[in-house]
Amino acid sequence: MKALLFDPSAGASGDMIMGCLLDLGADENTVREAVESVGCNLEISRQERSHIMAARVDVISDRRYQSLDEAVSILKSSSLQGDALRKALQALDILAAAESKVHGAPKVEARFHEIGALDALADIAGSCAALQSLNVQRVLCRSISVGGGYVKSAHGLLPVPGPASLEILRSYEIPWRGGPVDAELLTPTGAALLAALVDEFLPEFPLILPEKTGYGAGRKELPLPNVLRGIVAKIPHWQQMAAGDAEHEQHGDRVVQLETNVDDVTGEVLGRLMELLMDAGALDVSVLPALMKKGRSGNVIRVIARHEEMDRLAKIMIRETGSLGVRVFLSLHRYLAEREAGTVNVEICNRTFPVAVKISRMKGELLNVKPEYEECKRIADETGLPLRVVMKKVEEDGWRAACL
Repeated sequence: MKALLFDPSAGASGDMIMGCLLDLGADENTVREAVESVGCNLEISRQERSHIMAARVDVISDRRYQSLDEAVSILKSSSLQGDALRKALQALDILAAAESKVHGAPKVEARFHEIGALDALADIAGSCAALQSLNVQRVLCRSISVGGGYVKSAHGLLPVPGPASLEILRSYEIPWRGGPVDAELLTPTGAALLAALVDEFLPEFPLILPEKTGYGAGRKELPLPNVLRGIVAKIPHWQQMAAGDAEHEQHGDRVVQLETNVDDVTGEVLGRLMELLMDAGALDVSVLPALMKKGRSGNVIRVIARHEEMDRLAKIMIRETGSLGVRVFLSLHRYLAEREAGTVNVEICNRTFPVAVKISRMKGELLNVKPEYEECKRIADETGLPLRVVMKKVEEDGWRAACL
């Protein structure tokens, strides 16, 4: 198996990722075509960073895009195809979701800062095209050094990592560390690309047989080399066998299941318990009716959670219900579809409504498109149509858009 390993010991940005992939041998013509197809020009040079020669890319553009829909349209009209296009749209959506969360605005109305610049969109397009041309089977990444201190922004000084970058790190459970210098080393575009492109983040270097190394130069002058290092390598057959569950785990994770039986708890208490457990980090909570000993009716409370949340959630279950114990089923494998968020423009009653949808895939195969309930409810209220009609229309248009 051929793999790509990113080593972001000096952080990562969109231009560093694209430069690193070009230095590793990505097809320059393909990358240049991708950048130009979104309306930018690309300059590629070789520059020295602390005695390390690295590929430096500069995207030339004086334009900005004004909305998520416009950015999606630009990418869909670009030269990107197949997995490169899917990854680029995913990275863009990750950025939009982070900005939406940070600024408290709906994703379709988010006012973008870094990502509003067309050169950032070109970084996404060029990086995704570059990765596709390398033809690797797996992308790995070590934990990310994000820097420290404060960075100037349109809103004044902000702590490092910046709010949008931190939201991406949090949402995608990407391991990171502060330092090694007081500077912003990880940009939102870099974080979103790593979230979209990387299959697995590793705490240390794996057993690999390196074939080629490449370096993408950043813009900063730092006490350490401001480069993103990449390694194209073969994973030895014994390493593949030792990690025999890797493909299995790629579409899932490990969770614990907590259970307790109760027969004297009211529906109101159970409802509050479910809210408390979800707020405390539970992945899922269900209450199942059960027939208890001596023919009494009761309930089985079942909680799915990450291992690190186990103790806290068990205490909440005992405290709120008065139960004397909680059963724990350790290390359960949970299959997970690849989830992404998207936006569908739906024509209803001669009006166009942007609607957020959740898209799920498994190994690239489209499994489901689910509309956001609140947005469908709003459209039903505005148009007078039944909610089921609106949701069906959004689902149909969502499937067509997701299959493109």
